[in-house]
Amino acid sequence: MQSLSSERRQARARRRRQVRRRRFAALAVVIILVVVAVSVAYALPTATPAHLPAAGAASPFAKADGVSRQVVVARLESIDVLLPVPPADTTAVAFHPVDNANTVPFAPSGSRLNDQTLATTLSDIFKQGGGVQYYMMSGNGSDGSSSTSGLDVGAVPGVFVYSPVSGHVTAVKEYKLLGRYTDYEIDIQLADDPSLLLILTHVTRPRVAVGDMVRAGDSPLGRVRGFPQSVQQSLKQFTADAGDHVQLVAVRIAPNLAGF
Repeated sequence: MQSLSSERRQARARRRRQVRRRRFAALAVVIILVVVAVSVAYALPTATPAHLPAAGAASPFAKADGVSRQVVVARLESIDVLLPVPPADTTAVAFHPVDNANTVPFAPSGSRLNDQTLATTLSDIFKQGGGVQYYMMSGNGSDGSSSTSGLDVGAVPGVFVYSPVSGHVTAVKEYKLLGRYTDYEIDIQLADDPSLLLILTHVTRPRVAVGDMVRAGDSPLGRVRGFPQSVQQSLKQFTADAGDHVQLVAVRIAPNLAGF
């Protein structure tokens, strides 16, 4: 009897160990599935870009080498247009004509640099007091646009692009640059003059969506895209790099599109 009882106790102990092992194995599987699910959720792109509070984006524009974050690079009529990238990451500023006669020209802020001067330091771009020193470039002005219709702000690829004006986003468009390279256009209707539309291109990883309100100098729009080496960029003649940049163009829109 004692031998039979001992065998039963051992059998029950084996069953308990098997049950514990199965429970541990099931728990491990659940934990692995949860970790995988969370990783996949963060890795997959969302249907709408992530939005950042406008007030949380001011710090990247803190003073850099004495240059204020509120750098006015140009004016649209009476409205200030701020530098769209941090001053420390700016490589050059240049105005040029564009292939659109209906643009509203920028009024450059600051002083013009000699076209033979290569911008290599912040002091080459920002004069004392924070003013911008800019270049004038030739461009596609076949439709008779102003020589300051386009504004190129050179910058290090990957840095944040901030809204140069206050207003609301009316379009975020993906298109093929030169028919081959994925690029984004972001359109902003100005709060100070809703009949003006500011168009930014050469942006990647947009962080805004249609209808978002943006604040000048504070709201992140996306990042500066890097162009393939095969793309020759005109701004390269004034920089020590490939000439990557964000382009700004302004147009007048119909009154019925100008309501806030």
